[in-house]
Amino acid sequence: MSGSGSLGKQKARERERFTGVLKGLGFPELMSRSEGLRARFSGLIRAVSGVLAGRHIVSFCPFESEPQINIESEARDEPYAVAYVRIDDWGRREMSARKARRDTPDLWEELELGKGRTVYQPRASQPYCEKEDIAIILVPGLAFTREGVRLGRGAGFYDRFLRLHSSALRVGVGFDVQMAGELPFEEWDEKLDIILTDSASHSSNFYEEWRKHGKITSRIGT
Repeated sequence: MSGSGSLGKQKARERERFTGVLKGLGFPELMSRSEGLRARFSGLIRAVSGVLAGRHIVSFCPFESEPQINIESEARDEPYAVAYVRIDDWGRREMSARKARRDTPDLWEELELGKGRTVYQPRASQPYCEKEDIAIILVPGLAFTREGVRLGRGAGFYDRFLRLHSSALRVGVGFDVQMAGELPFEEWDEKLDIILTDSASHSSNFYEEWRKHGKITSRIGT
């Protein structure tokens, strides 16, 4: 959701600012920072591998200006199953998690978003992930705070998706330059549990509960 009133205007200003920050990264810097982010992701997986037990991590295919995160190994030996988000209904802002791998191109399709933007996503024929099989959801964004506040692009897809999968661990992925001291926050915005960047990991909210039990039951709506 794009927001309304003064908070909506604040969000619009922050989106413009952080969109500029990401576009200002040259390709070498983008890839270097992405490598650091992947190292942080690998560290997280090592720390929680016993909790994963073959359950799914749900990721996304990034835009060119976003962190280039890849949760798949060439050997296909991940201690988790792989899935990705798919936009099912643009007008209703609905996404689902589908089982697919990026190293199998015929499982994917291209979706035109307008304004020169294209997203790759699993085909509609790919099987759904059951809610209870999802352990971790990787979440992109334009900006984040250490407390788990996320600034998205304003459509509301992830807020709705996260609300429907409240027992999963929510992991924001970004760069250090996307961290903010404070961001506008509205009642329908969903917070994250961990923020991974190219040089740090910021945990908050329900991470410890998830690490102990493999799911979050105390989050409102679970």
